[in-house]
Amino acid sequence: MVMANVYSQETTTEPCWQRVPELADLVEIFDPGVQVCAWQREINPAIESYLSGLSQTGQLHVMETLSPARPPILNPLPEGSGRAALIDDLSLLHEIVFDLLGDCEVGLHLARLGKAMCPAWHVDRVGIRLVCTYQGPGTQWLGRQDVDRRDLRSDQMLKDDFIEAVSGEIVLLKGSQWPGNELYGAVHRCPGVESITTLRTFVSLDPLVSH
Repeated sequence: MVMANVYSQETTTEPCWQRVPELADLVEIFDPGVQVCAWQREINPAIESYLSGLSQTGQLHVMETLSPARPPILNPLPEGSGRAALIDDLSLLHEIVFDLLGDCEVGLHLARLGKAMCPAWHVDRVGIRLVCTYQGPGTQWLGRQDVDRRDLRSDQMLKDDFIEAVSGEIVLLKGSQWPGNELYGAVHRCPGVESITTLRTFVSLDPLVSH
């Protein structure tokens, strides 16, 4: 299914989220009401071993623009056992984006943080974003997506149940710029500082699409 078909849809049902059993089921994100679609998987343990072997005091920050002919390179990262496995996994993630949305450039951001980057509940001003956490706690999203997005800092938000992605889980988050989704978007956040006991390494992939 290509983006031209997806963009003809409008959100007409109550917003919700899904955790699907198979990789192919990530197409459920095309359902107009689905704001979050996630798939749990096991990743190559060599990836965590490689990331754990990197300097714990240095920053890990890689940004690349990918295309079908331009896979991840990760030039800033040193050689080591597991580096190839990390590149292979990032290649899989960008292939998922291409398979879902058609050929387009994708912005990749791989980072390691010692604190939450976006700890408050929020909606991204993007069309769609793929996120995956390799180390530390994963992205959190509200179990009830039918909330008032005009007041995400209300006390009620503190009482709402949330789901936290597990290591390696692929999470697709719709943003407010997804066509027909202007009043919606996945309500999510980075884990709070108090929940982080180790450094958090994550990747995000954003399709660079002109609307």
